[in-house]
Amino acid sequence: ENLAQVVSVAAHIELVSSHLLAAHKSMGGIRADDLNSQAPVIAIFNVSMIGHVNPTFPLVMELVGRGCRVHYFLPPNEDIRRAARDSGAVVEGYLKDDPQDLVLEQCGMEQISPELPKEEQQLWRANIWPLASTLASGDYIIERCRTLGVQAVLYDPVTPHGLLVAQSLGLPCVSLVTYPGMGAGASLMEDEQLLHRAMGIRAEIGRQIKERFGVDVHDQMLTRRQYYAAENFITTSEDLVVPLPASGERPWADELRQHFCFEAVGCMVNQAAPHVAMAHKSSSSSNATTQSYFGSDLPVQELEAAKGRGDKILFCAFGTMALANRWDLDLGAESAGNLPKGTSGKAFCQQMWSVLFEALELLGPGFHCVISVGTQPDVLDFLPGGPGALPASVTVRSSVPQVEMLRHADAFISHAGFNSLQESVFEGVPMVAVPQAVDQPANARKAEASGWGRAFLEPMASVTPESLAEALREVTGTTSSAPFRAALSATGAKLKGGEKRAADRLLELAATCPKRCGSSS
Repeated sequence: ENLAQVVSVAAHIELVSSHLLAAHKSMGGIRADDLNSQAPVIAIFNVSMIGHVNPTFPLVMELVGRGCRVHYFLPPNEDIRRAARDSGAVVEGYLKDDPQDLVLEQCGMEQISPELPKEEQQLWRANIWPLASTLASGDYIIERCRTLGVQAVLYDPVTPHGLLVAQSLGLPCVSLVTYPGMGAGASLMEDEQLLHRAMGIRAEIGRQIKERFGVDVHDQMLTRRQYYAAENFITTSEDLVVPLPASGERPWADELRQHFCFEAVGCMVNQAAPHVAMAHKSSSSSNATTQSYFGSDLPVQELEAAKGRGDKILFCAFGTMALANRWDLDLGAESAGNLPKGTSGKAFCQQMWSVLFEALELLGPGFHCVISVGTQPDVLDFLPGGPGALPASVTVRSSVPQVEMLRHADAFISHAGFNSLQESVFEGVPMVAVPQAVDQPANARKAEASGWGRAFLEPMASVTPESLAEALREVTGTTSSAPFRAALSATGAKLKGGEKRAADRLLELAATCPKRCGSSS
C-alpha cells in the first residue's frame, strides 16, 4: 500500500514536471529531454541537519523543473520531509515501512563502552553511527533504488549511504559539500594520532559492510570524517573555498588531492524554495509540551514600527547546533580551541544574549533586535524575570524565515555557519560573526578578511558589551557600513547559479547510465 502511494505521488510529479519543463524551455541549460526520452531518476541521501538539507531544495526544484523524478531519502523528520516534498521530491525512508523512531545518529551506540572517558565516547560516536546506519539500512536502500530505476546519486558526505548504493548498482554519484571544503576544518585534522585512532574505530564496521555488500567505502582513510565521492560539489564560489594546507604539509590534505575532485558550483538559492528554520524530531511529539515556543513568523508589526522610528534592525541567530543539537552538550570539543572545553550550546547562547542586551543599552535608542532563540524549555532562564524581562528593543521568536528576515536587517549577528554566511552575502547584510565550532571560525575569519563584517574569534572571552556595541555601530553606520556593503555586493554576484550548474552535471551523469536498473514502480 505504501509503495502504491509512492508510485501515485511519483506519477503525479512526473506529470507536473512535464508541464514545468515546457515552461522552462526558454531559460537555457541542459534539458532532460535532450539526454533521455524517459525522465531521469535521481536519488538524494541526506541527514536531519538543517544546514545540510536547505541548499538541496533549490536543486530539487531545478531538477524537477527539467523533467526529472527526484527520490529523496531522509530520516523521519517531518519538518525536513515536508520541505523536500514541497520542493517536488518524493520522500523515501531509510528502512522498509519507514519506522518513525529511527534516529541515524543512534545506530551502533550499543558498541560504545560507558566506561570510556567522555572525549573517547564522543570520538567513537562520531565514527560509528555513519557506518552503523549504512550497514543497517543498506539492503533496503539498494533494493529500493534498483526498483526505482535510479540513474544517478547525490548524497551528503556525512554518511556513506549514497556511496554504498551507487557502488552496489554501478551508478554515477556525487557528494554535496555544504561547507567551504575540508580546508575549513583543518584545525580539527591536526592530531594525526587521533585520525589513526578513528580509523581503528571504523575498521570493524567497514569490514562488515564490505563483507555484506561487496563494497569498500574506504573507511581506512585519514579523511573519513567525510565520505567523499570521486566527484564532489561545493555549494559556493571558488573565492569562498578555504584552501587546503600546502602540498606535503599534511598527509590528510595530500590524501584529498590524490583521491578526490572538488568543484565549487556556486550557492544554491531560489526564493521560491522551501527553507527549514527549525526541525523537530518526529518522535519527540511527547516532549512538545515541555518546549518553549515564541512563534516562527516574521515579526512584521514590530519591524514596521521599528522602521517607522528610523531604527537600525539587527538580526541575531546562532544556528541549530547550539540552539538544538548541542544545547546541553559540549560545543567546545568540536571547536579546536575556539570555545573552552565543556561549553554547552546553552552556555554559549545565553552568554552572547546577555552581552547583546548590555550592548543594546550602550547603543541607546535607534536599534531594534530580532533574536531566534529556539524551543528549549530553559532558553530564557538566565533572565530573572523570564520573557517579561526582555528589553523593549528586543523581539524574540523561536525561529524566523531567515532569508526573508535578512532582507529587513541592517546587520546580522551570527555563528557564521556556512549557509548563514552565504545568505548574508547574498542579501548584502554586514555580519558580526561569533563562531562556535567546526568550520565556523574559518568562516568568520574569511568574512572579516573579505570585508563583509567583523569577527570575534574565541567569543566567550572576546565579546564584551563594549566591543559588540562598537562592531554594531561600525557595520550599521551610514558612512562606515558602505565598504562592507560594496564588498558584499561584489561577492554576491559570483555566488549565483549553483543549482543550475549542479543540475547540468547530474543530468550528464544520469545520461551515462546505460539503462534503468529496474522499473519505476
